[in-house]
Amino acid sequence: MRSHRPISAAITLASVVLGATQASGQSAPHLRDIITPHRAIYDIRLARSDEGSGVSSAAGRMVFEVTGNSCDGYTMRQRMVVNVGDEDGNLGKLDFQISTFESGLGDLYSFDSRTTMNQETIEAVTGEARRLGSDIEVTLKAPAEKTVLLDGSVLFPSQHLQAILDAARAERHFLTVDVYEGAGSGETSDEATAAIGKATATADDDMLGAGLRQWPVSIGYFETDSVASDQLGEELPAYQMSFTLYENGVTSDLLLDYGDYALTASLEDVEQLARADCPSR
Repeated sequence: MRSHRPISAAITLASVVLGATQASGQSAPHLRDIITPHRAIYDIRLARSDEGSGVSSAAGRMVFEVTGNSCDGYTMRQRMVVNVGDEDGNLGKLDFQISTFESGLGDLYSFDSRTTMNQETIEAVTGEARRLGSDIEVTLKAPAEKTVLLDGSVLFPSQHLQAILDAARAERHFLTVDVYEGAGSGETSDEATAAIGKATATADDDMLGAGLRQWPVSIGYFETDSVASDQLGEELPAYQMSFTLYENGVTSDLLLDYGDYALTASLEDVEQLARADCPSR
């Protein structure tokens, strides 16, 4: 199984997102209260499996929860448990868990993720990223203690989601930014290219309520450390996801594409959670 990612990147300013760095005299993008705190439950199924992928079946559930506000910051928790079958009929239980915190000022992002297969840990990444001057300093505790520096223009997941929503509202159909989620080894950011479709409105019987705008979104993640910047357009993304994005930050109809196999995540239930109001900045 390949590395899994938090859907907050989707699940993750239009005027500053393409180059907001402290080096250029601009502060990091602040979060605004455009993301509604909520708990969402998804049904996970196998959408596609190529020959040799090692995955012949998949079924499970995913719970995603985001709480907080733009002044106190946002806390995200996600857990996905999937029963996975291989070509020989062997079954395994994949359990992916992650919790993150992102400050409203955009200067701190902490993360703790763990992936197990049949209760055996196959990947664990823990650390925090802080904006310091023109750089972002990432301090990792796992998989190994290490400090790495990233460019200050890199966005954190909630900043990325906010940027996509801002682009969608402005009827901009493409957005490319560097994003840091703490995925994989936790040592690098990815270049994320989003394609945003035309807005429609939710129906009267939609579980989120009638009249909300929604957009089809597809994001490709490119590993910038392994590909020269002038070759990114010629490379296939390491990971892709597509989904319907509602203007309150909720996502539905997810397709999580890992290359040789893909999973769907269908929204079964969503509950709006309380949010304390922030004083105006």
